[in-house]
Amino acid sequence: MMNYCDFKNVICQNNGICRPLLLNYTCEYLGNNHYSGRHYEITSKKRLIFKFISKSFSYIVIIAMIIVAMFVVIMDILKYCFGIDPVAEERRRIRQEKQMAKRKRPVIQQFVYVNALSKQLATNIPIKTMRETIV
Repeated sequence: MMNYCDFKNVICQNNGICRPLLLNYTCEYLGNNHYSGRHYEITSKKRLIFKFISKSFSYIVIIAMIIVAMFVVIMDILKYCFGIDPVAEERRRIRQEKQMAKRKRPVIQQFVYVNALSKQLATNIPIKTMRETIV
């Protein structure tokens, strides 16, 4: 049996595999059927649509990234070159809200006299203790 794959130097495209037959050969594709033709040279419509959509999506993502980068650059130019800070008020408001959240509630201190017999007898002075009340 003659191996036509080696004899005719058959090249199956798109990762197809050449299989010798009796006085002939065939190209087989082990993955999904996205290709057809004698040498798997014809791409299916499903595959073409997938390529088109993935390229379109990648272009949209690249454009979105460029727009974000341009926005950052323009904001920096406004702030550092022209002294215009469009978000200064918003930043000030957020800082005030954080400071208000950090402030603790006021503590009221009350002195309460406790009569401890052993120390009172020893020093004849009432003992003061401090009690904190959080409002």
